[in-house]
Amino acid sequence: MGSYLAVLAAVPYFGSRPLVASAAAVLLMALGAFEAGAGDPGAPPHSRFLAAVVIGTLFAVWSAQRFVWGHVEAVWPRLSPWRWRAAVATATASGMVFAGYRLGAFASSAERPTSALLLGGMTLGAMGALTLAFAQAHTRIRQGLEAIPGAEELGVLLVLGAGEMLFVVGGMTLCAFAPTAAAIAVLPITGLVTCAYFLLRAREESERIACPSCATSTHRAALRCPGCGALREPSALDVIGRTSRTPASDTQAHIFALLARCRCRACAEPLEAGGPTACCARCGTSAFPAPDDIQKFLRAADRTLLRTLPLLALLGAVPVVGLVAGLCVLRLSSANAVAAHGRWKHRLVARVVRVGLLLVFSLLQVVPFLGAAVVPLIAVASHLSNRRPLQRAAALAASAAPVEPAPPAPA
Repeated sequence: MGSYLAVLAAVPYFGSRPLVASAAAVLLMALGAFEAGAGDPGAPPHSRFLAAVVIGTLFAVWSAQRFVWGHVEAVWPRLSPWRWRAAVATATASGMVFAGYRLGAFASSAERPTSALLLGGMTLGAMGALTLAFAQAHTRIRQGLEAIPGAEELGVLLVLGAGEMLFVVGGMTLCAFAPTAAAIAVLPITGLVTCAYFLLRAREESERIACPSCATSTHRAALRCPGCGALREPSALDVIGRTSRTPASDTQAHIFALLARCRCRACAEPLEAGGPTACCARCGTSAFPAPDDIQKFLRAADRTLLRTLPLLALLGAVPVVGLVAGLCVLRLSSANAVAAHGRWKHRLVARVVRVGLLLVFSLLQVVPFLGAAVVPLIAVASHLSNRRPLQRAAALAASAAPVEPAPPAPA
């Protein structure tokens, strides 16, 4: 019975961090804490090796995915949904492999009674279904946290990831040595996950309001309803992109704030990808309907960056810490607006340029007085690298626009 409890108690750990849970399982198997075949002493010796190979393969695949995905998603934002699907699939597969090893699926079943095989199959199916459900809930929570402006830059996700790592390592150890206690601990864990899910859902709903004309769910920062197109009074965005309760007084400044956060200029829904040809999937509005709109956006971004440079220089004067704080301010502010609207190849080049400049300038940042110029230089270089493709697109669009004939001169 302890084997079945250990399997079901491991659901939250594989559902949240399959990489860490798989690593902990492999380590505990090497120490003999998890025996193959549900404690069956007659299990063949190759079963542990086979399970370790399968789990180790999943570990390597998940490690590579976690390492490269941040860079891939920054270049190809359209791949973001596949990231979450891969996370759920990997969690489910890892949990079922662990359950199969623990219940003897990798061992010979010739000498096992039919009742044991049936119970093991039911437990394996329950492990897969529960891990799938938990991984989907965990993914939804992570998506909600990543959507909060500043969550990544302010280190919220980093602290959460470190806490989850300790949680999973401790939980897998508890499953190995005290499966009954681990099974009891699943109840409060499930309660906490459920509370977090509904809290984030309530926060998302607070950002929206029903349209008075057609009752369509509309973002509070929207200038138009995505359903009927009715004009409305939008709420302004604060300095880090959150919706405030203050009405937007300047329409043009509000449109720039929406585009700077890669949101639709009309309905304020997130754009799947920025760029000069970006179009909202919800209401069909183009990010830059006219060639002059790109120029207006670039001029507003230039002014915002110039206003931010003195603050970046002040932060950069502080050794080491100032570099991190300055880059956080740059990422959170509208001065980073142009970075969201480059095509994938331009974003790739800009990312390489930014990382290279960061490595070079970080060595100079500790030098007094010279360090104050490091963060502004990184900001300007990144801005110019991202600005050039939009400027070129504006020039091409202006040259391709039809020229209205001049009125005839009076006789």
